[in-house]
Amino acid sequence: MNVEFPKLADTLVDGLVAAWYKKPGDAVKKGEPLFAVETDKVNTDVESPYDGTLAEILVPEGERADAVSRPIASPAPAASGGLGAMRKRIAERMTEARATIAQGSCAKRVDLSSIQRGGASWTAIFVKAFAEALEADRIGVAVEIPGGLIVPVVPDARDASLHDITVRIADLAERARANALTALDVGGAAATVTNVGATGTLLAFPLVAPGEPAILAPGAIVDGACWLALCYDRARYDEYAADRLLATVAERLVVHAR
Repeated sequence: MNVEFPKLADTLVDGLVAAWYKKPGDAVKKGEPLFAVETDKVNTDVESPYDGTLAEILVPEGERADAVSRPIASPAPAASGGLGAMRKRIAERMTEARATIAQGSCAKRVDLSSIQRGGASWTAIFVKAFAEALEADRIGVAVEIPGGLIVPVVPDARDASLHDITVRIADLAERARANALTALDVGGAAATVTNVGATGTLLAFPLVAPGEPAILAPGAIVDGACWLALCYDRARYDEYAADRLLATVAERLVVHAR
């Protein structure tokens, strides 16, 4: 019986087999962690679907598997040096994004000085405004972790309170850094927010990831204002529609200032 690499997210194509916990000849129980997999969205353990003995490893550690129905494989020395596995996958995804998506961008300086945050994080405020502008429920939030970047998804971002969104983002970030996200925490985002201003960047134009229409990049807040950059897939938005979307985000931020 073959063990297949499960599809952990809607847009997942493949993943890197990071480690095998068993070797050929070892007894395996159903539900027991069998191997670890790394993707650009989540790192997780895959459990054995059967009781039995591991007969053969088809995909060694350090190699990639097809996430649809390809049999999985085994230990071999992991590659060393150079980019880590996650950063390599991010680079591959960004190369794919640049090659397959007609990237567009626009930016707008927004006055945030009147916003009373009441304990809410700036990222939560941007997520809420973006969700309302898109009329979407699931917004991805870029979280930097050792070795790469993960984009967990905030559910119900349009209707949840700023307090609840702040709590959810903090929880997702904590679990991302602890390598404790689940498949339900990633995938299916309507769009993504990457708060480049958190590290002091004033303005950035990140690439839109394959499968998503847009990404919002708020810059650092200086003297009560910041630059908002919206990068978008030109197949989904023309320049006018993108400008209107960014203007709507800015309008929603003003609403939350009241």
